[in-house]
Amino acid sequence: MIALEWTLFSNFEIRFINYWLPYHAPLTSLLALALMFLALRSWVRLMLGGERISTILEENPAPRSPSRPEPLASRLGFSLPVRVLVVDDDAGVRMVMCKKLSNLGVQVTGVCDGVEALLAVADDRWDLVLMDGEMPFMDGIEAIRAIRHQNLLPVYTPIVTISANRSQDYRQACVDAGTTACRAKPRDTRDLEALMDEFL
Repeated sequence: MIALEWTLFSNFEIRFINYWLPYHAPLTSLLALALMFLALRSWVRLMLGGERISTILEENPAPRSPSRPEPLASRLGFSLPVRVLVVDDDAGVRMVMCKKLSNLGVQVTGVCDGVEALLAVADDRWDLVLMDGEMPFMDGIEAIRAIRHQNLLPVYTPIVTISANRSQDYRQACVDAGTTACRAKPRDTRDLEALMDEFL
């Protein structure tokens, strides 16, 4: 209390101290009595209500942090992290897909056309390739055909064509090139998770 008083009054000139000195002691005492009264009233209400601190804590538990979803690799029985290659010339679509796959616990890499896809599959291991259909330099059908003919991926590794083109001729061209399946572009995380479940 002395330290508090010294802090309060050390910034004033002497004439202010002489002015406030007769009044600060009653004010401090009144404030202390008010705090003691409030504390005593809370304690009495707690005891008369039959409550204990443990009861209050049980009724109002501390919020728990949301649990992280189980990694996709362990859920699907993979011993190594699931690795997905996303091939799409639209930077926004590619970024969103990569972000959502990453949130599922997938190790994901994005490339912008068929040429980069060939380089990527030749250099690393992939569990799934999501290939856009129409791209500059080398489109999805040409890239899939080159990957399959040059055996850049194991035969069992799925390559899924992701395209808005739903025509039968286009689908047949994708199948002839060596795609595993043709699917519409996923709209949300649930669609991507359904793709993972279907092809892994």
